[in-house]
Amino acid sequence: MERHTPALERHTSEDSRLMAVGISHATAPLDLLERLYETPRPLEDLAGDMAAAPGLGSSLVLSTCNRMEVYLEADPGTDPAPAVAGLIAGHTGVHADEIAPYAYVRSADDALRHLFQVAAGLDSVVLGEDQILGQVKEALDRSQRTGTASKTLNQAVQAALRAGKRARNETGLNEAGRSLATAGLAFFERLVGSLDGKTALVVGAGSFGGVVLAALRRSGLRTVHMANRTPDKAQRLAETAGGTGYPLEDIPRLLTEVDVVVSCTASTVPLVTRRHVADAMAARAGRELYLLDLSLPRNIEAGVAEVEGTVLVDLQRIAAEGGDDELSVASVESAHRIVDTEVAAFKAARRAARATPILAALRTSAAEATATELDRLSRRLDAMDSAAQEEVAHSVRRIVDKMLHQPTVRARRLAGAPDGDVYVDALRALFAPEAGALETGPRAAADAVTPPAATTTVTPAAAQEIMA
Repeated sequence: MERHTPALERHTSEDSRLMAVGISHATAPLDLLERLYETPRPLEDLAGDMAAAPGLGSSLVLSTCNRMEVYLEADPGTDPAPAVAGLIAGHTGVHADEIAPYAYVRSADDALRHLFQVAAGLDSVVLGEDQILGQVKEALDRSQRTGTASKTLNQAVQAALRAGKRARNETGLNEAGRSLATAGLAFFERLVGSLDGKTALVVGAGSFGGVVLAALRRSGLRTVHMANRTPDKAQRLAETAGGTGYPLEDIPRLLTEVDVVVSCTASTVPLVTRRHVADAMAARAGRELYLLDLSLPRNIEAGVAEVEGTVLVDLQRIAAEGGDDELSVASVESAHRIVDTEVAAFKAARRAARATPILAALRTSAAEATATELDRLSRRLDAMDSAAQEEVAHSVRRIVDKMLHQPTVRARRLAGAPDGDVYVDALRALFAPEAGALETGPRAAADAVTPPAATTTVTPAAAQEIMA
């Protein structure tokens, strides 16, 4: 992935370790996305290659029919984009030079916000579509199984999933039912009118086929048949909509009978060809045939659109012409506000976490000093009975705890503020200068999403506010 390519979006930050390198429907043509998606190699292989590559660190791979994105933590000062492009090319067989003009790279806060927007359905082909939330969850599960993503990266994805759920539950995104099936059928109906009373054929009886079947039933179709590699599975689903299940070999014949065809399989070759449709149209006595291809790679040959009497809609057409008429502006704005709130909360939590090892060091130091002094005092107060000595020890510990409580609470709150690095450095300078050795742990994890502060001069005001 060449750095000088003009079409390459750049959102870089030398201080940050979190990056997103990807290609999606927003930047790339459908045929290129098809080739990236149809690779037979499991995504675990790509995630493993990422983990083994020098300088890339942990990673999480999100692959859907509309995007291939890698979220990763790169070593400071490294540029992961060329290595990621090379690994994607090796995994998919698509040359890196073909990927580069359509790729985007986001860093730090921009990468974090992009992840949250993707999970919320705000960066989908169809705004607010439902499937992406499950796809992000699947990517998270895969990274946890393979151990390729760090604790911080996993936490970021979990926070993004929470934001996505909120966006659906608290705005009109969820009520709008913005799945690709729903959006595709709605676009269909705007083109050809109501589907009420018509007969449909769904090609594919997987989980997506079930979603399509439910959307078709809501559209008022009279009967929905299904075709699948496993006819028994197709039959079980079709029976719920008054239809029949068929093997894929029956598709050419069924094209002469039904009014609507919806394809939603993972097949890497077209299941409905131009020849199939042309032969069927000759037997349809002028009746139009409506075809909706929700698959990637496409299951219906593009040449079908050239056959007279057909209307073909695919994902690329939906993205280009579908619009978002049913989705209120208020719902979209509300979803964006939720994303903004959740991103800010996550960043604040990560900043606050940087104070934890320092506060732990402070409390450990205070406990050790208290124990030493109590031991010294007990040797000087031999005449005092054990009950009195224990009461003295208890009082001393309470005094120390009370003195530490307010600065600890205040330090956690201030560390979570946008300028929290100043207070963390002040806390370290005042109470735990030796805590720098802890930087490889919690602080390094926090820096995956929050750029480390530059060398900071601890101001008297910062130290005073912690102690106030």
